[in-house]
Amino acid sequence: MKTSFKICILLLVLTGSLQAKPKYAVGLFHFNLQYVAGDYRIENRIIRESLYPVLQFFERHPAYKADIEIQGYAIEVLAEEHPEVLALLKKLVEQDQIELVIAHYSDQFFIAYPALDLQRSIEISDGILARYGLRRSRVFFGQEIQWSPALATALQGKYDVVVTSADPHGYYRGNSEPLVNVHYGKDSILAWIGGGRKELTNLAWTWSFLDDGEVFNTTDYNSNFYRVPEQEEKNVARFKKLKNEGFQFVTIGGLVEILKKDAAYQIPNYPFVPEGTWNMPVGGPFLWMGKQRSGVETDGITRSLSYELRGKILLAEKLVAAAEKRGQDVSDLKRMLLKAWRHLLLSEVSDSSGWTPLPVEVQYTANEVADAMMILRKIFDRLMKMLKMTERPVLVDTRSGKMTLIGESQKTDFHAAHLPVFFSVRAGKYTVEVRRFRDDLYRLDIHCARPADGIVEIAFQTAANHLFYSPGCGENGMVDIPIDLMHDPILALANGFINLGNGFNLIKDCTVEHLAATWRVQERKLIFREELNEKNPGMRMRFYILAGSAQKGLTLANRLNVWPVYTVRIVNGKLKATRFLPEMRRN
Repeated sequence: MKTSFKICILLLVLTGSLQAKPKYAVGLFHFNLQYVAGDYRIENRIIRESLYPVLQFFERHPAYKADIEIQGYAIEVLAEEHPEVLALLKKLVEQDQIELVIAHYSDQFFIAYPALDLQRSIEISDGILARYGLRRSRVFFGQEIQWSPALATALQGKYDVVVTSADPHGYYRGNSEPLVNVHYGKDSILAWIGGGRKELTNLAWTWSFLDDGEVFNTTDYNSNFYRVPEQEEKNVARFKKLKNEGFQFVTIGGLVEILKKDAAYQIPNYPFVPEGTWNMPVGGPFLWMGKQRSGVETDGITRSLSYELRGKILLAEKLVAAAEKRGQDVSDLKRMLLKAWRHLLLSEVSDSSGWTPLPVEVQYTANEVADAMMILRKIFDRLMKMLKMTERPVLVDTRSGKMTLIGESQKTDFHAAHLPVFFSVRAGKYTVEVRRFRDDLYRLDIHCARPADGIVEIAFQTAANHLFYSPGCGENGMVDIPIDLMHDPILALANGFINLGNGFNLIKDCTVEHLAATWRVQERKLIFREELNEKNPGMRMRFYILAGSAQKGLTLANRLNVWPVYTVRIVNGKLKATRFLPEMRRN
């Protein structure tokens, strides 16, 4: 009798173990050599005190797997200054223990800029990886866990899955499945939602680690990025605990493939979620484009510096292409352009305007822009001779490359007018100038002085619904902003465009101050807000208001900001380039 009972118990145990769902653990280590942008001592400390020990940890434990994300710039630094670290990383990647995630060359705030900037960043990183024989995955994970639905288009052909956190999805939509299909226009991409449901029909999954890689074994600023044994032991213990609990360690790409083959899991189409970052309750894009939490930030100006530079680089590219077409040897100029692009992408780093930047981080963007401009000046000097340019102005379209000789002057008739769209300003003092250039085109210039509490707001009246805009990296299309979101949408307006839903388009000039906007849906107000620190005395913005369709507004915004047109001529022996503004006329 006792023997039969024991056999029954054993059979029950065996049956249960056979039916137990497999459990998977995935980890993602986000390393950032620009953690303190511009402090190169910290760069090396991150490599020696954190990245290298993490790689050695995985080398000692072949059963553990994870994803390591790091910028392309860091691979260059490893190759030049820490070859033994790069060799170990390459070894772990080649044996499929580490899935290498390279999302961009610089840890840039890419949702604030057009798609081309991110695409060039990827292109430069891929060139670096090819040079050093390193294989990256087709998993994408951006700095600050940046998200945009337009990544479905921007990443086409380069990546298969975008990894993001519980935010911004949880902030706007609530709970989610872990693997979803994201659509933007005719394009789609898979997204892995870090806060997605963990208990599924045929499997369960969890995170072994999801954080800055530096905090696996340091306490970042609190330890000055030096290794902290207690911190490391705590995180190592989690890996051991998961192993003891029967979890299999897989990469994110591996778990995606498992779910794609799971007959019980149907990948849902994901509803529209605006661009955002992790920890949306602190402001999302606004944290980098308006919220000045340290005493040295200049958010709008910092972001506009990079924006203005990108237009000049696009102009240089088209002029170099024209010189090449005329049979000139432009190989040196192309190498110089690549250097200028690298400086631009470094200048777009997130930490120069987000969280609580140090002075060295704010200055980092200004320095990188200055370095790029020095290169461009040399390029322009050589192009003058190659293209045999004269004092007669030439109009250059940075999208098509078309170059057109125009007359000596561009007349800009205007009339002082009242804006046809209601707006209001909150500031200490402010001045407003409204100019009407055509029946359908107005320009609004606002200069605001910092009030006692530092909060400046410019608000525009909107319709109750049907506001169209382009999400970050998605300027070739536009979407109708949903009104069923759980919170008011915070929009980077990377191309400056939003249709107000009332017959008018609003276009900010991203080269003046580049700030995020919040649509307060219930109030029917679009708010540009900058929380100025005490050392930042004011804010100035320039907007164009264009009557007509949303498509008409999108076209003008992209012509002003994304693919600007320049008037180029020789003045006092130097090439002078001036943006051709919407109000200007050709003669």
